[in-house]
Amino acid sequence: MISVMARLLVFLAMVSGLSAATISLTAVADTSLYEVSPDFNLGGTTMVSGTNHKISRSRALFRFDLSSLPADAVVTGVEVLLYCSRQPDPDQHTGPVSSDFSLHRMLVSWGEGGGANATGSVAMAGDATWNERHYLGTSWGTPGGSGGIDYAGNASATTSVGNVGLYGWGSSTELIGDVQTWLADPSSNFGFMLMSGSESSPGSGRRFASTEQSNALNPAPQLIVTYIPEPSACTLAMVALTGLCFFRRRITC
Repeated sequence: MISVMARLLVFLAMVSGLSAATISLTAVADTSLYEVSPDFNLGGTTMVSGTNHKISRSRALFRFDLSSLPADAVVTGVEVLLYCSRQPDPDQHTGPVSSDFSLHRMLVSWGEGGGANATGSVAMAGDATWNERHYLGTSWGTPGGSGGIDYAGNASATTSVGNVGLYGWGSSTELIGDVQTWLADPSSNFGFMLMSGSESSPGSGRRFASTEQSNALNPAPQLIVTYIPEPSACTLAMVALTGLCFFRRRITC
């Protein structure tokens, strides 16, 4: 939720020419939860989300470091970019089935790990798996994560994913709120979970380029943030004056 002060700053930027800045951040951690191998970790391979031909689900996790942004910045726009690097082969698998993929803000921590190969490898202590967010340490609310416990039940943004290519999520009020919350409280930044809305449909699974597997043709997850830098004392005074005039006008109307 954007505060009254934030709304006034955005308004002030519009009327006074206060310059906004844009920054593009690459994910600092990403992995996948793989139901068919519930004790495997996929932190060193591509991200997987959706359901394969064996009706086994996958969910991707990724997180961004926001420390390069001013702590008091007012976020005005957020977009997440993911590159779908592979879809099911219709000659060998069921599908492909296009589906809506949603981003859900994570509520708990998880371990990236370094599991390699297309389907990952046996997890090490602390790694995220289908069964545990920290292998041999802490389980998910339910295997694969539980809405309202491990991740926010309501999606922050949703996009339909079909063929191989670059896809964007946002800019939505919810995504802006997520980043603004993380700036205010960095300890709450556990990133996003990417989930298919058609987990009951074989062939909805997709692979997305990860930080480890990215290249010029398969870019890593990106977070693009547009924000108004930390306001000066003069700007705050103008905001206060603008707010006072606004409320006085409402009272006299």
